[in-house]
Amino acid sequence: MDKMKKMGLLGATALIGAGLAALSEEKIKELVKDKIEEGTMSKEEGKMLVEDLVSETKKQKLNLEKNIIEKLHCTIKMADQELESLSDKIDEMKIQELEAELDKMKSMRKAKN
Repeated sequence: MDKMKKMGLLGATALIGAGLAALSEEKIKELVKDKIEEGTMSKEEGKMLVEDLVSETKKQKLNLEKNIIEKLHCTIKMADQELESLSDKIDEMKIQELEAELDKMKSMRKAKN
């Protein structure tokens, strides 16, 4: 897999993580706003809760993103190793085929003589 494809995959993962963090922040703000409007929480308590929850959510999202990127990196590395191994096997098979063809040609030449 070439580097552009790798970066595209990793970049997409980062964008997904950022999108999830933004979505979560909006939901948290909505929830706290509802609690303030219901009178079960003061504006100051709401502000503190939003900051704490958003901060914790971002930490969790970053950890998740980091884990996903590490897993993708390992998977790509393994795939590259497998491709290299397969390429070596194909090269060896080609060499064997060429050697067999050469032997066949030598045999035909001896038979003619």
